[in-house]
Amino acid sequence: MSDIPTTRPGVVRATRVELVDQRGAVRAVLGPLDSPDPDTPAYGLALFDGAERERVWLTVDRTGPALVFDLAGNNIITLGVNDPVGDALHIGGYLHVADVDGTPVLGWQVEDDGSVLARAGGPTR
Repeated sequence: MSDIPTTRPGVVRATRVELVDQRGAVRAVLGPLDSPDPDTPAYGLALFDGAERERVWLTVDRTGPALVFDLAGNNIITLGVNDPVGDALHIGGYLHVADVDGTPVLGWQVEDDGSVLARAGGPTR
């Protein structure tokens, strides 16, 4: 048995914490977050708008950390790091920007060899 205490004074341990507004609507979650892949759990902080839609989240899953901003259910800005694991397509940092429909229009990604892949697209105006 370990002599290390499992709790300390002033420390609250919980699996998931939900902050709600005065109406009882969830506005923030700290802990396990919804993941599109049940085999890839994500943990972090999610912030919700007044309609209880996830709008911003800071997560860590098995491919690495990411900060994501949402608009109308689409990931509009994603900033992250792919860790050197089998699930990551490329190792290194990335920034992806999409239009309101979620179509990628701008991005930078550090490739495995240290080079930078840049993408610019979308309609011109």
